[in-house]
Amino acid sequence: MTSYRNFEHLQDIFANDESVKHGVKMTMSNFFFDKKMEDTIEAGHLAKFQETLTRKELKRVRRDTAIISEHAINQQANVVDAYQLLAPAIDTDKYMFFLYDVVTSKGGILETRKITGDLLNQEQELLDEYEASAIINATGVNAHETAGDESVYPLRGALVRVVNDGTRFPKVTDALAVTHDDTYGTPEDMVFIVPRNDNILILGGLVQPKEWELDLTLESPEIVRMRERCNNFVPGLENAEYDPDAPLVQGLRPFRGSNVRVERELRQRADGNTSTIVHSYGQGGSGFSLSYGCAGDVLDLVQEIEDGVAPMKMSVIMKAKAEAQAQLAVPVA
Repeated sequence: MTSYRNFEHLQDIFANDESVKHGVKMTMSNFFFDKKMEDTIEAGHLAKFQETLTRKELKRVRRDTAIISEHAINQQANVVDAYQLLAPAIDTDKYMFFLYDVVTSKGGILETRKITGDLLNQEQELLDEYEASAIINATGVNAHETAGDESVYPLRGALVRVVNDGTRFPKVTDALAVTHDDTYGTPEDMVFIVPRNDNILILGGLVQPKEWELDLTLESPEIVRMRERCNNFVPGLENAEYDPDAPLVQGLRPFRGSNVRVERELRQRADGNTSTIVHSYGQGGSGFSLSYGCAGDVLDLVQEIEDGVAPMKMSVIMKAKAEAQAQLAVPVA
């Protein structure tokens, strides 16, 4: 919810300032299911929706099968349940330029260079070179090398971009998604249709574990199937024209075998000193969604370093936080 609140606030404070191109827009997001949420495996989607209802910050939350017809979903898609809520949709290109401006305006210096090998083995050298007191390791899928974490691997993903100006098909203004889980059989069963900005619609999605090569094309079989799934979900999309500037985008999402890692380096340096490295990686395809929350945790860990606190395992910290929250939830007689 930290990122949700920040993205919503970002749009609010710049609502009337068109000179600030942050790329964030609060958009109605609709989630569809081919079974009643109660009947999905372990009722996982129902539990997620019920948790959503407890979040008072979320707006316009609604579960209603009428959402299916309101968005003209193809009857052949066999969708039987749906819910919606207001959520941020991000034009990530614009948003990254916005973040660049924010960082540089505050005196931050950005440098492009290549660093290879385990950061622990070159920590002091880097600290001295940059006159720094801590190192934040946010190297994504490359953390398998920079953190010596063999559990890190890529999820190759891809999105098709089409023109969404209302000319070739009715303009799509809401986000539409069928989220994958074991109910749907394979990762290729997901549908992801989201307005990127005023005139571009992105179609997805694709999840391919441990595929390192970015060699997909519009003719690749998995991309053809991805496009067909979206076309079959919303009639008219088959007429869509590809974005002439970037019809296909692909990348490697950094995934981790156990969980997202936001944690101090637990290994000691060769000189016996406590490391000042803080790790933040493994967010998979949720990097933007988790960004503000992870950044806040990183800041807390850096403060620990400044205060001379010994590092603790992330699991220990999470358990302590959960116990503290449980204590707050216990009613006092």
